[in-house]
Amino acid sequence: MGQTFEWEGREVAGVQVRHPVSDTAALVMLWANQYYQHNPLIMAYLQRLDLESGRSLFEHYNGICPWYSEVIINRKHFISNTVKSMVNSTRGKVTILNLGAGFSPLALELSDLLTPNCLFIEIDENGMDQKQALYPDLVPDRCGFISSIKADITDGPSLEHALSHDNAGHLIVIMEGLTYYISREGMDGVLSNLSGIAREQSIVFEHLKPCRLIREERRSIPGRIFSHVRDYTSLDRMTTYSEGEIRAILPAGFTCSYYDMDEMEKRRTGACTYFATPDSGWLSVSVAVRD
Repeated sequence: MGQTFEWEGREVAGVQVRHPVSDTAALVMLWANQYYQHNPLIMAYLQRLDLESGRSLFEHYNGICPWYSEVIINRKHFISNTVKSMVNSTRGKVTILNLGAGFSPLALELSDLLTPNCLFIEIDENGMDQKQALYPDLVPDRCGFISSIKADITDGPSLEHALSHDNAGHLIVIMEGLTYYISREGMDGVLSNLSGIAREQSIVFEHLKPCRLIREERRSIPGRIFSHVRDYTSLDRMTTYSEGEIRAILPAGFTCSYYDMDEMEKRRTGACTYFATPDSGWLSVSVAVRD
């Protein structure tokens, strides 16, 4: 008798069926595995995904920097806690918008916050139908507050259509692992389109720093890894931003706070072990707010 398979990564007839994930998305989740170990909900989600496509990249980049997972975990911890703080300090409706979400489990990480007054929308060109199908099993009481929408975030009409269904309230936009893949012109368009959707808006803008702002003895780590990512993904270049360049690209009315990797590590661990100074890291986060 043949084996029987079902979707959603459940074990059926002794066989675990898992959703395939792109290699670069799987890479990030492999790096973040230690961060998710203490979250049973996210671990259950990861069990439904096939991350093997990212294994070779994971091993290659760990050969360049064995502790690179610290970068990803610091970033994820900082972004999650920043969004939680924003939601908890907002009176009234909140919409959390994760752009270029891929298979990121951020909606699950923040699921305790979700209510009819706090919605989570994630947008990407791939994987959204699969994710939406998983949520009823994982968070049956919160899945109605999560919308996974297939759209091109750099296409203005598509982005506006995806967000036009309701009043957003305080719109919290998350750009994690995204900005280095979009040109300056493309990002200018994304920010311009978002600006008209909600007056009260916050943007968590994670980005790659220019080489000149990274300590010389550290430059080879992001240089080797991101040049490989650039070639592997067939991009002409990876987009970088300084603090001043981010302030310049933001629409009018935003105030901006800037956080380097040393600050993110200190907030997570209480010490600066791998990142002693602001210029020892290469990924930073700008938090822009317009009241």
